[in-house]
Amino acid sequence: MIFTEKASDTDPGTAPPHAAAKLAILAGGNVMMTLMISSVLPATGAIAGHFAAIGDADLRAQFILMAPYISFIFASPLSGVMIQEYGRRWPLLTACAIYAVAGGAELFIDNFWPLVIARIALGAAGGAITTIVMTLAGDYFTGAKRTWAVTVVGLAPAAGAVAVIAVSGILVDWGGWHMAFAPYLISIPILIGAFFIISEPEKPARAAAGSGALPKNFLGLCLITMAVACLAVMGPVQLPFLMRAIGVHTATMASMVLVLSTAVAVATAVMYPVIRRYLSVNDVLVFILSCGTICFLLLFLASSLAMVMIVLMIGGPPSGLMITHFSAVTIERVSPEARGRALGLINSAIPLGQLLIPFVSGPLREALGIQPMFGVLAAIVFTASVIAFFAPRLCSERPAMMPLGGQGKPPGRA
Repeated sequence: MIFTEKASDTDPGTAPPHAAAKLAILAGGNVMMTLMISSVLPATGAIAGHFAAIGDADLRAQFILMAPYISFIFASPLSGVMIQEYGRRWPLLTACAIYAVAGGAELFIDNFWPLVIARIALGAAGGAITTIVMTLAGDYFTGAKRTWAVTVVGLAPAAGAVAVIAVSGILVDWGGWHMAFAPYLISIPILIGAFFIISEPEKPARAAAGSGALPKNFLGLCLITMAVACLAVMGPVQLPFLMRAIGVHTATMASMVLVLSTAVAVATAVMYPVIRRYLSVNDVLVFILSCGTICFLLLFLASSLAMVMIVLMIGGPPSGLMITHFSAVTIERVSPEARGRALGLINSAIPLGQLLIPFVSGPLREALGIQPMFGVLAAIVFTASVIAFFAPRLCSERPAMMPLGGQGKPPGRA
């Protein structure tokens, strides 16, 4: 089982021909998922200014930011079903092509609804891409090599976000809010590389009688993933409004803050195999919620840009662990026959949680103000962390693997 013991001690695993090139394309494909949101984050203030004359400018800007997730949440599980029947390679190439066209079009669209439609098309392509690349990571590699492959592909979005957020803020200040969409053009070299490097797995998984069922309580894991996704990006999404409240108005400065937070997320993701040697699945969840509680509490108290920068670094681990942790648990617990469908559901749970952010934060921010809102969120997440800590310990059966009812804690844990 992945991360329940040291894979290198029991199964060194196997890798496909041209493994490094394949892994680079898979990681690059997963970066395209995070670009949908992270490249636009520094531009939300400028987008709100562009639509100020229409009304509800802040809500429109956040809706444009999150619009790709409207289709992502449907395309991700649907693509998981399709690739089980029709293979991985051509659906991946098709999705990359759609991503390139939709993303390029956003550079030239000024009106609200056409821009929303283009971003919805972008989200559909992104949902398919992230499901397929993570499935291929499970298909191509086994044993300890699969542990490493899942970690690399899972941390790629956070690593890519570090670069794109830094560049995007500068581009927005230089060329206007449309330039936030320029990083989507990375899909063109990814498409070309995938055409020449990605092949169908030697033994594509096909559902046999009774082998394609999802594990018991898998819906619970999806709901937990959704909640963690909402927590992980709440701070970055609200950053432009928080910075405006403390008197900072440049997209470049917002980018610098987000880069620091994302750098911590990347470092945490890199350490995931080590973390899983010492923490059970449930313990990782408690750690994520604890970081979120501290982050929200300190944002409630923040009074300067320097403090905001430090606080969002504390909020980095939830973002770094989100994709890697829940994808690894899914690959570990689900049969190869159901792998694509399960990863599709997990991948759709992540944006579904993030899509709810404007509708959760908006009313709270309007009623209480930006910083009191974080105080309320801190109380909610703290309550969830206490429940997550004590609930499995009050259960007499398999406490460490509560979300999926699997095995117990890793060796070495009491």
